[in-house]
Amino acid sequence: MLIKLVPILILFSNVLFPCAVCYGNPEAPMSHGMNMGVLTLMGFIGFILCTILFSIISIFIRTKNITNLEEKI
Repeated sequence: MLIKLVPILILFSNVLFPCAVCYGNPEAPMSHGMNMGVLTLMGFIGFILCTILFSIISIFIRTKNITNLEEKI
């Protein structure tokens, strides 16, 4: 089954994976909207990852402070 699927994917790869430049006019409003959608999603993902990183750093600093307080006692 896989042997039959690979040639079909190779033959129709230009139809299956079109980009904005290959698919149509890169100056079209639809291409611009798609690019803005990708940038919006990248912004959300970046915000989420930065929040997670801030949480990890905050927990690390608090744990370090608690450990230092326990050593002084």
